[in-house]
Amino acid sequence: MAIEESLKKRYLIKLLSNLINGAINIIFIALIPKALGPVAYGQFSYLQQFFSQILGLADAGTSMAFFTKLSSNPKRKELISFYALYMGAIFILVSFMIYLLRYTPFAETLFPNIPQEYIFIAMGLGFLTWLNQIFIKLSDAYAMTVSVEFLKILHKFAALGLLLYFIYYLTFDLTAYFQFNYIVSLLFIALASLLFIQRNVFNADLWKQKINIVQNIKEIAHYSHPIFLFSIVGVAIAMFDIWLLQTMSGSEQTGFYTLTYSIAAVSFLFTSSMTPIITREFARSFAQGDMERIRLYFKRYIPMLYSVATFFAVFTAFQSDHLIQIFTDEKFALAGSALTVIALYPIHQTYGQLSGSLFFANGNTSQYRNIGLFTSLIGLSFTFLFLFVLNLGALGLAYKMLITQLIGVTIQLYFNTTFLKTKMTPFLFHQIYSFLFFLIAAFVSVTLTSSIQTPWINLSVCAVFYTVLTIIGTIIFPQIFATSRGEIKVLLSITKV
Repeated sequence: MAIEESLKKRYLIKLLSNLINGAINIIFIALIPKALGPVAYGQFSYLQQFFSQILGLADAGTSMAFFTKLSSNPKRKELISFYALYMGAIFILVSFMIYLLRYTPFAETLFPNIPQEYIFIAMGLGFLTWLNQIFIKLSDAYAMTVSVEFLKILHKFAALGLLLYFIYYLTFDLTAYFQFNYIVSLLFIALASLLFIQRNVFNADLWKQKINIVQNIKEIAHYSHPIFLFSIVGVAIAMFDIWLLQTMSGSEQTGFYTLTYSIAAVSFLFTSSMTPIITREFARSFAQGDMERIRLYFKRYIPMLYSVATFFAVFTAFQSDHLIQIFTDEKFALAGSALTVIALYPIHQTYGQLSGSLFFANGNTSQYRNIGLFTSLIGLSFTFLFLFVLNLGALGLAYKMLITQLIGVTIQLYFNTTFLKTKMTPFLFHQIYSFLFFLIAAFVSVTLTSSIQTPWINLSVCAVFYTVLTIIGTIIFPQIFATSRGEIKVLLSITKV
């Protein structure tokens, strides 16, 4: 019970942080694309995703190995020193490769319609983003969830204030947007470093650690090498996706896709809070040989969080046109259809994150790699169909992402339920009937509010109807959220108090 309470507390803190961050991100979505315009926003998005994939290849599962092993044994601080050296080596290597690339004919091919002066700037920002992610993993490994999430909230408010200053008091162009992102990233790294120093995670002895580089390389490589090939294939396909979109449809469609993905990602905030916490609990439970606890968490939290993601995703899909009108202007009007499709992506992204964490926790990365390779190659065929043959632009990439995710997650679920010696059928039935429930609730809500013409009023009233219908439905059919009437009564009694 104590472990369960601790897990719930950490999840609620992360959820609170994500809610606040999500609200501020919505403001960002409403301000940045409109201020930059579709072309500049698309250029930034392309560069950001390009270097995210490059550094994702350099990561190749090593950060998850670092996180899992540090979670299992937080006293192993030599892992921190080793991984810092690894990241430094990657930074030097990637910088050198990009420097050489700029003097070859391939630069224009890899960066179509992109000003060359932004390439190095984007590379540096990509590395800072990677470092931010490692710092968050480090805090989760040491169960510093509460402190770091409060820090993230303060950091997000500071970022919002800075963004408003940049937009309304400076010339807000692509250069200014890169400057803004650099300041924001460095600020988080500085604040997190101070917290780590205070908690004695970072100290003077950190660099005095005896690092057996060869042994650490072998240990990390043994964990992550099975997914290295998958990383190469996955990164290559992801880069090809965004490159083909940029080449075939231009920066504007790239901007449309990034905008719609950013709006859809708000749904994932409510479930992504649980991923690092569940991964940590899986890793510790495996270290203790407690399979029953792993089985319990898997059965309980994955269906529950699937329904949470579906609740938001279905509503977003039905309200896509209104959301585009509210957050942007007429320059982004054609992005509505792409948002309708990509809005559903976080539903199975939740399954993918939580179910995938089980592979990493038990070290079964070979199976994770094989599934990933299979679905990536299937996804490549969809890329050719939707982007090259049909030339659907942002809508085509949205179709590809949604279908590929559904296939991959279903295969993951099969192997995980087999490993846990539990049935897959209840998970599949839950996915179907809960999705249909939210689909009907959203359809009824949209129908009842169809006469309201003002977008934000329509959205607000529809959200109220949709939420009320969901609450009533959950009381009648609590299995929608993988809960019971008894738990609902306990929650209501706490609310009354």
